[in-house]
Amino acid sequence: MRDKREIRTYIDAHRHRRQSNKVLHGHPSPVFWLDRDVSVPAVMHDRRRAARGVRKRINLYVGTPYCLPTDPGRCGFCLFPTEVYRDRQQLDTYLDYLAREGEMFRPHLEGAELASIYFGGGTSNLYKADQYAALMNIVRGVFDVPPDIEVTLEGIPQTFSHEKLAAMQACGINRISMGAQQLDDELIKASGRKQTAAQVFRTLDSCRALGLPVSVDLIFGWPNQTTDHMLRDLQALVEAGLTHITHYELNVAGRTDFARNRRDELPSTERNLEMYRIGRDYLVSAGFTQVTPYDFQRNGPLQSSYLYEELFRKPFREDDGQLVGYDAWGWGFAGISFFFGTPRNPGWAYINQTRVDDYFRDLDAGRFPVKRGFHYSESDLRRHLLCPALQRLEVARR
Repeated sequence: MRDKREIRTYIDAHRHRRQSNKVLHGHPSPVFWLDRDVSVPAVMHDRRRAARGVRKRINLYVGTPYCLPTDPGRCGFCLFPTEVYRDRQQLDTYLDYLAREGEMFRPHLEGAELASIYFGGGTSNLYKADQYAALMNIVRGVFDVPPDIEVTLEGIPQTFSHEKLAAMQACGINRISMGAQQLDDELIKASGRKQTAAQVFRTLDSCRALGLPVSVDLIFGWPNQTTDHMLRDLQALVEAGLTHITHYELNVAGRTDFARNRRDELPSTERNLEMYRIGRDYLVSAGFTQVTPYDFQRNGPLQSSYLYEELFRKPFREDDGQLVGYDAWGWGFAGISFFFGTPRNPGWAYINQTRVDDYFRDLDAGRFPVKRGFHYSESDLRRHLLCPALQRLEVARR
């Protein structure tokens, strides 16, 4: 791309393509992580060497594989690896294997400093109330968890309850991220979820009563969604006192039901752009600040800081005049890790096994459960850092 006209021509030629999360994990996409011989001990050795000159902290992601069954599968739109939830025994077994992976990493992460913790998935609020203490104890078996660290758990409205939320809070989870996606009881049916708006607001009421900060995800560009639908949902969350809303465009790709069978029900890409602008303008007028293309936050009594997401997008930053590097460790099923190094040895990214049976099989054999990875060059790392800078709306011109 040699000049602005060439860039504009390229954008105009491709702007009708739908959003599909291609830069979610930076450069290159995990589709191109093709190295199947990732030596985790060597990656950890390089990390320790890099830490000699730079303070290093870990942004921890702990994955859960399971989701409730839906028709269509994967809620109709999800592009992430998941497996169908059947019963509690699956969760008990998974927690055992999660602990085993942690034991394999513990010698390599001894003394490592945590920056934040995020429990994602899958659906991390499928656990029963009494299992959250076990989940946090597994993390504490590997790390010293500071009492003031941000610990987020992500889930769906119908599997939150006041009892669960209280159990989460009691063991150290102090922020909730709720993937509502739609508040309209008819529109959400396209996903196959048995979800209602009442469940969303019941969860918000419980979080407020417990003093738990909460953020909510909403999707625009949904099948048969209108601008009025979108604004009603946003207005309802604003009036409920939310301080963090993630309002993002529907991803349409792969073999999902929405991509294969519902394209004629989707708003056009031009309408999606219009909805984006209208939604943004409404949230800004309601006192929110836009911090990424899709994240909006405002001050309030239960502030939701979304530190994990912020550090994931900004792996190098200055704290009190000192350069700090933030690695991301994806622990568990389908976890994605980024361990960055130095210009001479820029580091690695890798993804864990994306089938539960393969994840279990590797751990049974005493192997790190890595599926494949990517070894960065210096130019790759520069491109990788550009992608999250674009997501943060913070691209330095020099």
